[in-house]
Amino acid sequence: MRIKIFYLSAIVYAVISSIGVLRLQLSGYFLYVLPAAIALFYLFYASQKKVELVHTTIGAILVNLSVQLTGGLDSPLFMAYVIILPIMGYKEKYFNYWIIALCLFAGETLASVFSHEIMILHLVLFAVVIIIIGVLIRNYSENEAFLKKSLVKYEARDEFFRPADFDSKTVTTAIQEIDQHKGVERPLLYYIKFIHKLFDAFSIAFFANSEDNLVLVQGFSKSELFRAGAVVSLKSGIYRQIMASSKSILIKEFFQNPEELGYYKGELKIASVMIAPIVLVEKIEGVLVIDRKDEPFDEKEKELFDEAVKTAGYMLAMLKLYEKQWYKATYLDSISEFAMRLHRGLDLAMILPNAIKSFQEVLKCNDVSIAEIDELNECGTVIKSTYIKENTEFSLDDGLVGFIARHRNYIIKEDLSQGKLIVFKKSAKTRNHSFIGVPIMQDDDALLGVLWCEDHKKQKFNSEDVEPVNLLASHLSLVWQRAIHHQQEKEKAALDGLTGLYNHRQFQELLQKQIDEENEAVLLMIDIDHFKKVNDEHGHQAGDKVIKSLANLISHTGIAARYGGEEFTIVLSNCSLKKGIDQAVRIRAHISKSKIKFNDVEIQITISVGVAHYPSDAKTREELIEKADNAMYRAKQTGRNKVVVARTMERSGNQDIRGSDEYSKM
Repeated sequence: MRIKIFYLSAIVYAVISSIGVLRLQLSGYFLYVLPAAIALFYLFYASQKKVELVHTTIGAILVNLSVQLTGGLDSPLFMAYVIILPIMGYKEKYFNYWIIALCLFAGETLASVFSHEIMILHLVLFAVVIIIIGVLIRNYSENEAFLKKSLVKYEARDEFFRPADFDSKTVTTAIQEIDQHKGVERPLLYYIKFIHKLFDAFSIAFFANSEDNLVLVQGFSKSELFRAGAVVSLKSGIYRQIMASSKSILIKEFFQNPEELGYYKGELKIASVMIAPIVLVEKIEGVLVIDRKDEPFDEKEKELFDEAVKTAGYMLAMLKLYEKQWYKATYLDSISEFAMRLHRGLDLAMILPNAIKSFQEVLKCNDVSIAEIDELNECGTVIKSTYIKENTEFSLDDGLVGFIARHRNYIIKEDLSQGKLIVFKKSAKTRNHSFIGVPIMQDDDALLGVLWCEDHKKQKFNSEDVEPVNLLASHLSLVWQRAIHHQQEKEKAALDGLTGLYNHRQFQELLQKQIDEENEAVLLMIDIDHFKKVNDEHGHQAGDKVIKSLANLISHTGIAARYGGEEFTIVLSNCSLKKGIDQAVRIRAHISKSKIKFNDVEIQITISVGVAHYPSDAKTREELIEKADNAMYRAKQTGRNKVVVARTMERSGNQDIRGSDEYSKM
């Protein structure tokens, strides 16, 4: 209702304006206010995403009123029409533009007539501007419509051919014989079903070419004598002629036994047959056969059949390409998942099981093995395998794995039984036929190991498998090297920088492990006697030489560690107290007799040793260390160069005596 009132008001205004009633000669203040009002309104107008005819009408009235109040055609605001018409034409519909523009032109013309001040030049200029802007707007609108239409066309095409967002299992045909097959096979099988109906055939058979045989992949028949899964030899018969000539044939009157077609078994009368090879890239992939029981095929149907067979060939090609891309995508997905799983770990022993599992998933093979290669000694060691015992050693001269290691190149074997091929070791037999192996290289081109995959099937692997296997091997190489560096850093963190023995923290962990496992153990606490005197008389480098010499001596006696400064510890695992004491006495005696050369000086040292036994002397790590440390200090306080044992033993009577027995210098 309000809209109707507005438009009625606009019409009334147009009539009033047209008869020149509003024509005045306002100036001064109004020449600033009116342009400002026009500018503000059209800023608002231009900013709207979508304008209505009401907005356009209000704007037109505002400009017309401003022009009329300031002199009409002779007004200094007359040029506002030239500015607002393009804005109006761009924002408004093309038809509405012409209505408003013509109304403005008519209003100004009538107002000038009624005022008896007709200005032809101004009216002509106004009309020309209206027409030029109208033509430009039309061209722009047509181009915009064309671009929108083109964009919609390409977007629709892209949407139509975009990758599927559904699983192939959801695509069904409502035909049980077809739906039992995989999704990628259904288009071809459904097409064969369509040909069967199109030619009103009695039976249709689609054979796949397999070496010297044709294998029935799928067929449809009205006969109960139709044999599914038939295999036809190509050594003789009608199909041999088709394969040799690569041409289709039409047998209008079929007098032979229907069993010669390969898909019938039993007495049956067939009237006519058409047979055509399905050729793909100059190779016969299969044969399509249709027959009729009553009416024979004619030449026109033969031509149509040939076109249908060509279409089947193209469809088969597309399905094969799809399968290729699908497998490639599967490879990439599996490799991506493999890489993520692989890079989560730092321990090689935990990484390798994941690697084996991933290789099996990617290559769909039965067995995977990884061997570490020692090029210097020309041998290898199986470190992980699905069927070979770990730590099995082999020579690089024996088999395919050694050949890969020596030549640093991949090998593919389609049948391991041919030529009595050896996989990695003469005495080791494999249960597989197919083989593919690649070297695992480091960043500096040094050889880390060899990865190989095996499968029960013959001809399982081909050249297309080399790229993904190499890619997997390169990922394995990265994490293998990272695991090596991690282990090296871990060992560095556990070792004393000067002596190469375990450091204090690692000693504490290893001793705790012995106690947690409840292993009988003896702890030796060793201190170099008068070590400060060695540093004062011969210098700190001499002191370092003494420390390293003692460390080298005890490094192979047990779990040896530098406890701190000139103090050392040795954990003798699975050792009785007597054996521990004997070991301590031998170490002390050997040190006391040895001389350490430093420059031109021979330095002689002695050591004090404290001995404690687990579990007879202590039940915890802290208590065992305290007992051994107290025994060592007892040795130093009572003359040095001796072994003191802290022990708990039951003596005569039922009295427990805890003390220290001293072992004097020997």
